[in-house]
Amino acid sequence: MNPARPDNDGRAVVLGRIGAPFGVQGWVKVNSYTDPPEGVASYSSWEIVRGGHAERRAVLEWKLAGRAVAVRLEGVGSREAAQALTGCEVRVDRSELPPTAPGEYYWHDLVGLEASSPDGTPLGRVDGVLELPAHPVLVLRGERERLVPLVRERLLAVDLEAGRLTLDWHPDD
Repeated sequence: MNPARPDNDGRAVVLGRIGAPFGVQGWVKVNSYTDPPEGVASYSSWEIVRGGHAERRAVLEWKLAGRAVAVRLEGVGSREAAQALTGCEVRVDRSELPPTAPGEYYWHDLVGLEASSPDGTPLGRVDGVLELPAHPVLVLRGERERLVPLVRERLLAVDLEAGRLTLDWHPDD
């Protein structure tokens, strides 16, 4: 499974968030949501989004910078220009993501699906995925919130077209 976060229109996928400037020549650090983190730099251009404003920027260079990825973007040549991008989301269109192998899903594809137990008991709608140290966790919202480990033993079936998934999870848990 690959972590990526959906935006509200379902076509764009948030791959990270721009952090602080990196140096004085316009590089920015990016908090990447991809696995591995440097995967965010494999896209030739990004949609940079702040609030309702979006602009396309080409990725010119990148390098690892500790736990972050440092990137030089087209049109960003100074520390001040880099500072202006702090906090912006990094997005790409869903169609730009590589295809998944059979039985693999991007996390954002699971958001919005209706979850049920094997006997059909509703568990809630997938509201998000938490990335925790041991494993990711599905956040289900229904008559109450449920947190279900997103591991192969629990995820029994996914039907993206029908908008549902089946989890090995008791409704009382």
